[in-house]
Formats: sequence, C-alpha cells, structure tokens
Amino acid sequence: MSILNGLNSEQRKAAEKIDGPLLILAGAGSGKTRTVTYRIAHMVLEKGISPYKILAVTFTNKAAKEMRERVENLIGLEAKKVMVSTFHSFGVRLLRVYAAKLGYDANFNIYDADDQKKLVGRLMKELVVTNKQLTPASVVSKISKYKEDGDEPSDVAKEVYNADTRVVAAVYEKYAQELIKNNAMDFADLLLNTNKLLDDPEVLEKIQGRYEYVMVDEYQDTNNIQYQIITKIAKKHKNICVVGDEDQSIYGFRGANIRNILDFEKEYKDAMVVKLEQNYRSTQNILGAANSIIKLNTTSRGKNLWTEKEKGHLIEIFSASDGRAEADYILQEIIKGKNNGRSYKDYTVLYRTNAQSRVFEEAFLRHRISYKIFGGMQFYQRVEVKDILSYMRVINNPKDTVSLFRIINVPKRKIGAKTIEKIRDFADENEIIFFEAMGRIEETGLGSAVKVTVLRLYEMLKNIMEESQFLTASEIYDMILEGTNYMNYLTSYDEKFEARMDNVRELRTSIQEMEDSEQYEGFISVGEFLEQTALVAATDDLEEDTDYVKLMTIHNSKGLEFPIVFLVGMEDELFPSAKADFSDDDLEEERRLCYVAITRAEEKLHISHASERMVYGRISYMRDPSRFLKEIDDRYVDYINKAKVTPKKKESKLGGLNLITKADFKVDEKSPFKIGEKVTHKKFGTGIIKDVEAGKRLVIRFRDGDKKLPLVLAEKFLVKE
Repeated sequence: MSILNGLNSEQRKAAEKIDGPLLILAGAGSGKTRTVTYRIAHMVLEKGISPYKILAVTFTNKAAKEMRERVENLIGLEAKKVMVSTFHSFGVRLLRVYAAKLGYDANFNIYDADDQKKLVGRLMKELVVTNKQLTPASVVSKISKYKEDGDEPSDVAKEVYNADTRVVAAVYEKYAQELIKNNAMDFADLLLNTNKLLDDPEVLEKIQGRYEYVMVDEYQDTNNIQYQIITKIAKKHKNICVVGDEDQSIYGFRGANIRNILDFEKEYKDAMVVKLEQNYRSTQNILGAANSIIKLNTTSRGKNLWTEKEKGHLIEIFSASDGRAEADYILQEIIKGKNNGRSYKDYTVLYRTNAQSRVFEEAFLRHRISYKIFGGMQFYQRVEVKDILSYMRVINNPKDTVSLFRIINVPKRKIGAKTIEKIRDFADENEIIFFEAMGRIEETGLGSAVKVTVLRLYEMLKNIMEESQFLTASEIYDMILEGTNYMNYLTSYDEKFEARMDNVRELRTSIQEMEDSEQYEGFISVGEFLEQTALVAATDDLEEDTDYVKLMTIHNSKGLEFPIVFLVGMEDELFPSAKADFSDDDLEEERRLCYVAITRAEEKLHISHASERMVYGRISYMRDPSRFLKEIDDRYVDYINKAKVTPKKKESKLGGLNLITKADFKVDEKSPFKIGEKVTHKKFGTGIIKDVEAGKRLVIRFRDGDKKLPLVLAEKFLVKE
C-alpha cells in the first residue's frame, strides 16, 4: 500500500511525478504542504532516493519548520538528512563554508536594517552628502533593490543618469567595501553572495552533485536572484518541482517577479502542470467570493477553488460612519462571540497598512481585550535586546565596527566622538581593525582617563572572546551582563526600565530554549544563536494557543489561517491603494492581495469600510467603498446595515484648512473629460481625473500629488490615454 493513498487525485498526481520539471499550481488552502511532504516521503521510502539528494526551499522559518516536522512524522530520522530550509538559511550555510572565496571569514555577522542605516549614515557623512531627500533609510532601500536585481556597485556606476543616482552609487561602493572590512553581510547579501558563489565552477559542481532533486515552495514570491540560484542548482539534473499560486503573488514591492511562475512552462518545455483546486480551509461562500474577484486578473491561470464543506455564513459587509464606528462594530462582534463561548484567539483583524491598527488598539485597550500586533517592532529589534546582541556580535566577530560603535558607550563610558575618531585613525594608519587599536590605546596619545576606560572595555571583551569557543551562548550572555552591570544601567535609563529588564531576561530565555532544543542538544555557540536571531521573521512568534486577538497587515497574514477574520478599511485609495490607479499591474497585485485576505478565513469573514476616516492626520470625507466589493458576486454577501448619512463638508482640525468633498463638485456635461479617465501631462506624467471642480477646473491625481488645471487649458495640455 502506497504512502500516497491519503492524497486526493490531483495531489497524488503531483506527488508521483519525480523526474523532470513539475509546476504545482496550488490554490489557497489546497493542501500544498501536505502534497510536498508526501512527495518527499514517497521519494525516500518508495523510490529509494537518498534524502541527502533532496533540497526543499521556502520563504519563512515557520514554513520550513512545519515542512521538516511533517516529513519527520512520515519518514522518521531520515528526515534530518533532507535539506529543508529558507532561501536565506540555505545561503548562510553555503557562505559559511565558502566565505573565503568572497573575501570573508566564516564567522561573518548579519546586519539588519538598523545596522545598515547606521553604517550608511556614517558613510554619507564621510562623503558629505548634502541632499536632504537622500536619507540613510532611502539609500539603504535603493541599495537593497540593486542587490535584489543582482547589480554590483560597478553595475550601478555604469548606469548613472542623475546626481542622486551618482551619490547612491558612491555610497553603495563604500558600503560594499565596509561590509567586507567589518566581516558582515546584510540580508540581501545572503542571496547575492550565494548567487556569486554558484558562478564558481567548483562550488556549482559540488552543489549540483549534492542536490539532484530541487523543490521550491511559494515560487510566485521569488525575486530575480532567487530565481537564478534555483535555476543554476537545478540546471544539471532538471528535477525541479516548483509549488506556488500566481493568484497569491503579493510581494512585487519587495522585488518578487510573478513572471517566474507564469513563464515556468516556457523555460521547461516538458514541464507537467498540476492544479490543486480543492480547498480544505474555507466555506463555499468564502471561496465563491474569492473566485469572483480573482477571475478578473489577466495573470490568473483559471483555478476555481471548491470545497466539500458547507456553504457557511454569508460574508457580512458593514458600512461605518467613520473609523471609530468601524472599530466599535468589530469590538461588539468580538464581545458577542466571547459571551457565546468563542476565544479571543479565534479573531483576527487584517488591514492594508500598519497605520490602521491604532484605532483598533485604542478600542481593545478601553475594553481590556487581549490583543497582539504582528509585524511591528520585533523582539530582537528592541533597544535593550539589541544592546546585548551587539555585545555578542563583537565577541563573535571583532571586525564588526557597527556593533562595536553601538556598545562602546552602553553603559555610558564617556568615550567621545573625538576619541573614537582618533582610535579609527590609529587603526587605519597601522592597518589593523578598530578593536585591536583599542588594545593598543597606549600608543594613540589619548589622555590617561579615557585610555583606562577604553582598555577596561577591551579587556572585558577580549577575555570573553578567548573563552567563547568553550562557552554556550547563555554563558556568554551571563558574562556580558555581569561585566557591564547592564541591569543596573537600565534602572537609570527611563521609567520603563522594568519592562526593559523583562525583555533582557526574555532574551536569556530564548537562548536557553534554543540550547535545549533537539537541534542543538544543549550547546549553541554565540555565532549559531546570532544567525538564528538574524533570520527570524515577523510572524515566527505567532503562538497558536495564546488567547489574544491578532492584528496584522494582509501581507503578514499570508500562509496563515484564522477562524474569523475582519477585513477592515475596504475603501478606494486605501484598498486598493491610490497607486493602483496608475498601473494595471499594480491594480492586479492589489486584487491578489484582496484574494489572499479573503482566503485567510476558515469560518466567517466580516468586511468593513467607512464613509469618513482620519488619513495622515487629516479627515477624509465621502470615501468610496472599495471597487473590490463590487466585484464580489452578490450571492455570497450580506450587507448588514445601510450606509450612514455622509457628513457635509467640515473644516479640517489642522490649520482650518477646508477639505474638498465630492458634494462640492459639479460635472460639466459638455466637458470632453470624465471622472476616472487616464490622461497624460507633459510635465506631470500620467494621471487620473478625480473630479471636475465647480465646472471650471479638473482635479487630477498624479504620482506626485493632486493638481488643478482650468478646463480651458485642459485640451491644450492633456492627452487622453
């Protein structure tokens, strides 16, 4: 009897296809993880394929962990021989082995966004960047985008076409040099440098020889670099299985390329395609709504989700007078459910942007409802936690000046900027690292008081470094706290010192939990622990059994499922976002995002919108319900209340400014321009006609904001698209 007998016919067809290229188009909730894990079990147990020959990559630690556990349940200890990993974790493993080929030591640190901004900020000062529009954050974002596209500093320098790009190219070049000098990589480097390694014939031959069977989960989310990595590894044997859903491709803003999944059959002419359409998560009404929306996308491959479950509740659509009324409606629904035996953990609030969470937080706080926000500041990003991690990173890698500069005055040691600069100059003159220069402080000519302070810090760190190879991460943590008297420092920090101390203690707990895990069997080095913290994701800490309402963006909800979902803020220009007016591709991605949101719900879905909402500090009136609501077939919805009376024009609370409302506009019937039309202006580019004001002026939304143009000039300066 085959292990595959428990799969449905399409799942089994996919699991039995072992050799050659395979594309599994897996609809939301269609059991793709089950299919993939049974496929691996079938390969090992029934086809005799060595588990060492299998590579399975996905995007999140949570997904990789679940896949590993399921495979282990099916094939036992042999599962440990299968490489199940995230893209970034796989890259780190490869880079640790072959770091020297790229000019790195194997103990390189991994910089997060905060570290990147600090380093880039310092380099911008050194390069005397005067353009205020170029912030460290914006430059980091541009550099990351270059890396995702596979562009090196030299590539960017060749394509310089304006002053800003020239500055970014210069910073990028210095930044790349500093990373090697600091023996550090940023998150994008983990993929960029892995791809570089695979251009080395010796490395590629070894990796291709090791992994004859390659599987990729969430293939629709791959960017250009990830695509190149997978293509290179699979090129020799062509036993490549990719699993994904073009209808859930929602990370275009991060560089994901939907063409990777859409063009798979063009690249692999003999590919088998299997569609998984039976849904095991949601009710018929929820799936009907999702299908009716996504079928309007030109990129959709025509999957039609179905289920053997009952029809279930109709989707309830609530029209609120304003954002607070929307929050109160959700609050009352949760209280009502709680009184009827439901738990807080059954409820999840999904929104388009993080800024929308505030009004719900306030409502839950007022009524003492337990909640947790996912995707906000992560635990390892908290100041006090980052301080201890920075000490650990210096101990792991003394070349890391970003971490060293962070902790050089934490706790306060009165080591000033001029002292740091003098030590840096000494290090550069003697071609040594900054940390080594601290140990030779007597040679720098600095004053005696500061020399004592610097030397004391150096000796403390040096002592821990010398013992670190024999110590667990938790023992190093203890030595750091004792050597710095960090807890005492926190008491003078601010009034939140107790919460900060709790976070520092929680860090100790997280280290201990990793040490005690089966993977590390009681010993985790400081380097291993730092690697794990660097690769943690926003929703990895989602605890299934803790009783709280979950709040998160739709992007953060992907891959998750919840009994009852509130999809809030369903208004045009919020969802879909205003940028969708300018591009069909952007609108289709927004529609896919809506599809993802709807298909998170297992039992019941509530959708709400408001006639009035505070947006970026100003009240926005006469808001239109999202166009996506009109795309849902009426059979699946229940409008539980009529839209509230729209407030008349009011005065903004900010500076007495009058905000325009649709009631103020009159359309000139004779005008050749209509609301909603796309037009092009020579200077401002493509825009959308939002309104005709008082029959005299067009109000046009361009990418850079709204502009008003007199009707008499419109025909001269505007071209209809």
